[in-house]
Amino acid sequence: MVGTIVVSALGVVAGCYAVEEFYGQRMKRPGTAGAWLGGLAALVFGIGQGLRLATGGGEATLAIGGLGLSVGSLLMATGLVRTRIQPPWLGVVLAIGTIGFLLYEAVPAAAALYGLAWVALGQDFYRHDPPDGRFGEPGADYGWLS
Repeated sequence: MVGTIVVSALGVVAGCYAVEEFYGQRMKRPGTAGAWLGGLAALVFGIGQGLRLATGGGEATLAIGGLGLSVGSLLMATGLVRTRIQPPWLGVVLAIGTIGFLLYEAVPAAAALYGLAWVALGQDFYRHDPPDGRFGEPGADYGWLS
């Protein structure tokens, strides 16, 4: 189970990098800051889970990584909703899933929304190719509006 969490944390690192790479110029702040913070914190969280798997410790690393990942994800969700690069519901689901991630013990189903938001965002990266290959045009329709 912990090994799966390490792999999923690395997936979030890749997802944050993809958000910054594809949308960084258009999201500006707070989305860009959230993508960077989320990516770095997901890496720290994955390292903490790896320490937990290997040594049984790493709680401080997990706490720092989890808090940073949560703040970064909320900032990125705000950037996605604000710039309307993606359908606004995707940013809302990412924000609700982030809150569920923080309250995982209390609301496991809400934490699953976090993963589902990343799946939806990832399928959009796979499905759409912005006109210039990376960032796209500010006024262009990328498929979700039609």
